[in-house]
Amino acid sequence: MEGKEKTKKFSWFLFVIVMPALFVVVIMGMILMFLGVDIAGKAKEIGSYLPGLSSLAQQDRNSASVNENTVQSEKTYWEKKVKERDQMIKLLQSDVDKKEKEVQSLKADLTAAQNQPEENTTGTDGSVTKDDGHEKQKKITAWYNAMSPKNAADILSKMDIKDAADIMKELDEEVTSSILAKMDPGKAADLTLKMQSN
Repeated sequence: MEGKEKTKKFSWFLFVIVMPALFVVVIMGMILMFLGVDIAGKAKEIGSYLPGLSSLAQQDRNSASVNENTVQSEKTYWEKKVKERDQMIKLLQSDVDKKEKEVQSLKADLTAAQNQPEENTTGTDGSVTKDDGHEKQKKITAWYNAMSPKNAADILSKMDIKDAADIMKELDEEVTSSILAKMDPGKAADLTLKMQSN
């Protein structure tokens, strides 16, 4: 009988005190949430003053600061990578600009040399001799021998095939083969046939 009485008291305590109190707490929590009160934040704040829960709150703060430090270090790492990439881009862009200027200069020199009429020169004995362009040809040949095969191929591909064949005939064999390898196959074939026929 005594066991039934204890169960009866426990049931009475549970249904009369605990359940209504729990119901009131839940309803108050919902009302406060609708009013914009941060219940979880307040609970953590209050829990940080309680002896058993304060260590848990401290761990949350520590993990948050570690998380913040990790994010900051990753941000620094990626900012450094972006700066390195920007520097590499600037360096490569300046190199491209330099090469383009070099190509433009060589094209201008070549055009000037091709458009210049053959000049009459006066020999040491006072007679007028015709300059056969041999000196000009040597100079142009030296330019193309010193130039990278890709740049030379680009320039020669845009020239008249007869003029390009004349220049290519004067170049070293290794330079000629390197330039032909860098050209469009059709243009290289036409140029080879033209050089063979001359």
